[in-house]
Amino acid sequence: MPGVSAGSVIQRGPMKKTDPERPKLARLFAPYFAMLRPVKWPFVGVVVFGGINGALNGLGIPVLLFKFLPKVFSDTPPSRFLLAGVVLVFPVVALFRGLTAFLKDYLSAFCGVQVLISIRSRLYRKIQNLPLGFFGAMRVGDLMARIGGDASAVQVVVTNATADLVNQPIQFVGAIIALIYISIQRKEVVFILFALMIIPLCVFPIRHFGKQVKEKARRLQAGAGKLSTAINENLGAAREVRAFNLQALEERKFDDFMKVVAKFDLKKTKYLKILPQLIELVAAVSVAIGVWYAAKARLKVEDMIPLLAALYMTYGPIKKFGMVHNQIRQGEASVERIDQIMSLPDSVPDAVSPVPFDANETDIEFAGVEFEYAPGIPVLRGVNAQIPRGTVVALVGPSGAGKSTFVNLIPRFYDVVGGAIRIGGVDLRQFCKTDLRNHISIVSQDTVLFNDTIRNNIRLGRLDATDAEVEAAALNAFAHDFIAAFDEGYNTLVGERGTRLSGGQKQRIAIARAFLRNAPILILDEATSALDSESEEMVQKALVELVKRRTVFIIAHRFSTIKLANRIMVFEQGLLRASGTHAELYASDTLYKSLYDRQFIS
Repeated sequence: MPGVSAGSVIQRGPMKKTDPERPKLARLFAPYFAMLRPVKWPFVGVVVFGGINGALNGLGIPVLLFKFLPKVFSDTPPSRFLLAGVVLVFPVVALFRGLTAFLKDYLSAFCGVQVLISIRSRLYRKIQNLPLGFFGAMRVGDLMARIGGDASAVQVVVTNATADLVNQPIQFVGAIIALIYISIQRKEVVFILFALMIIPLCVFPIRHFGKQVKEKARRLQAGAGKLSTAINENLGAAREVRAFNLQALEERKFDDFMKVVAKFDLKKTKYLKILPQLIELVAAVSVAIGVWYAAKARLKVEDMIPLLAALYMTYGPIKKFGMVHNQIRQGEASVERIDQIMSLPDSVPDAVSPVPFDANETDIEFAGVEFEYAPGIPVLRGVNAQIPRGTVVALVGPSGAGKSTFVNLIPRFYDVVGGAIRIGGVDLRQFCKTDLRNHISIVSQDTVLFNDTIRNNIRLGRLDATDAEVEAAALNAFAHDFIAAFDEGYNTLVGERGTRLSGGQKQRIAIARAFLRNAPILILDEATSALDSESEEMVQKALVELVKRRTVFIIAHRFSTIKLANRIMVFEQGLLRASGTHAELYASDTLYKSLYDRQFIS
């Protein structure tokens, strides 16, 4: 597709580990941290309460134990007042620890929701503004996985992981300070050295498993995208699956995709879950060695417990660091997948200084137009045509001749790769795309209706239309009678993709949209090809009124439709081989004559 290829969007395998162009984490996540600005004060609360909680855990508890246990368990029994104070201080500290932990987690969740909305909205807006060629290179399911799972993984890094990177270091440093303070007070320098030597042993598995998690997370999300695509395709083709008895085939495909997702999910889970257990094991071994040392050194229980508590408090943050490191690695993989979309250029860009569209100047000129979806495979070749305002043009020719491409270039769904298209003497690329498309109506063979009311589906033609204007458009499209026959009339829900309506009814809804839009340029892309004779008759009546006073392009395989046209253009293999009236072409062009005779002469 023009401007984007599948290879440029979908990553084929892991990135090289030594890629010199890989951005640093700070730069990679910088645009997403900027999304915290609207919630900066709640996030400040996350940092403050997280810091207080970390200090209470790391420094407060060991120091409290060190200060109060000897008073309670000394040879002299404590006074009632002292004992009551010691007994009360621990619940008070626990209350503050719980309160600060709750506030940190709640405010972090609040910020996380806002950031997640921002990420998904930003990605969704980008997708909405990419050209049609992009969707030919991407699977719908993969886009859903990026908007869903990948956005969530990035949000976790921006809010949850960042909060932990504030809370846990404070707890870790506080515990180290407590450990050093208590050891110095008890003249146990050996204990300090032992503790500081054991802690680095936790760093190596964190780094190793983090790399594995990133790669497995990337492949898991890619598999989830394929699974979503399979589900989307299956549910969207429920009738065809049953008509051709494809249930068993679809089940096998689903199972295959599920196995891939399960495989990488289990691998990711393995690396995520084994790391905390390894750190827990190191912590348990270190505490056991600490107990052995305390016993050998003949330390009292009230002296040993604060030391062991301070030592153990250093491992909680290390364990959390491992989890945060894995979250960052998952987020890194997801940022790369999101940024693959966000960094795509718009291959159909708006003009810097657009020219206003003049609805009274709709002469259309194709000047040496060349187009190709894939490099080196031309679809239109040197097409030249002049279509005066108000002309109704029928486009005929074999399938794949370039007819649909010809009309899709007019609203700039794609841009020409050579030559130019002009409306009123102005190159299409000089118009704002929104302005240009506001002056074009399209009625396609496959009418897309949204799961909304009939009224709102017609109103898509012009969103500010009144109810009276909507109903007038339906009358012009010969749709009012069948709409009124529904119990809820114009407020009837059409069902997903319009399943409650027949093909002819959906087409008349599409024609009503075109009437409501009242655009000077109209494109009818095989608008009657899938209809029965009765529905086609009703649609043809509507089209007779719709084409009046407009510049119209009709693509039709049924030659009964081209009777609306006062000019016919014949395409073959990307070339405009002939143009004229029916009589002229029937007498002079063998391809047109053969196509016409095939339908009307048995």
